[in-house]
Amino acid sequence: MDESLEQVAGNLQAVKSSIHKMTEEAAEQQDKEGRRNNVVIYKIPESDATRAEDRNKADIDFCLQLFNSCLHVGIDEQDFVNVFRLGRTDESNTNPRPLMVQLERYSLKNLIIESLFKLKSASQKFKGVVVAHDMTVKEWEECKHLVEEAKQKVAMDTSQEYLYRV
Repeated sequence: MDESLEQVAGNLQAVKSSIHKMTEEAAEQQDKEGRRNNVVIYKIPESDATRAEDRNKADIDFCLQLFNSCLHVGIDEQDFVNVFRLGRTDESNTNPRPLMVQLERYSLKNLIIESLFKLKSASQKFKGVVVAHDMTVKEWEECKHLVEEAKQKVAMDTSQEYLYRV
């Protein structure tokens, strides 16, 4: 009797861990789906305006110029669901905060990502801008690990015959 109870308890633990794992995977997939239409833009200078609405308007104007003048995507302000800066404002911080752009449709994001090659020949205003997918925490960790691995391979490659990218 004791042996069968121990076996049932072991099976119950296995089921619980399986349910927990499935719940985590479902939450990760739901998070991915929520970020599907988002892009993160780095190295956009922040506005010096005192009001948050004015700073946000400046960010939206910059995005419209980037997407329409530089990338030639053809996006209107109505195509933005939300545009906001990530992180807190810090007066002493010289690095601008990343800008999250939530788009209405996935097709708009695809157009932007496909047009990023045009940044190489962009005007000086857009030269340092970096546009990236909005990734989950798990994806960031995996990307970070892969970048470290690529750096190690570059350091170990004495022939400099190969190029390692992530």
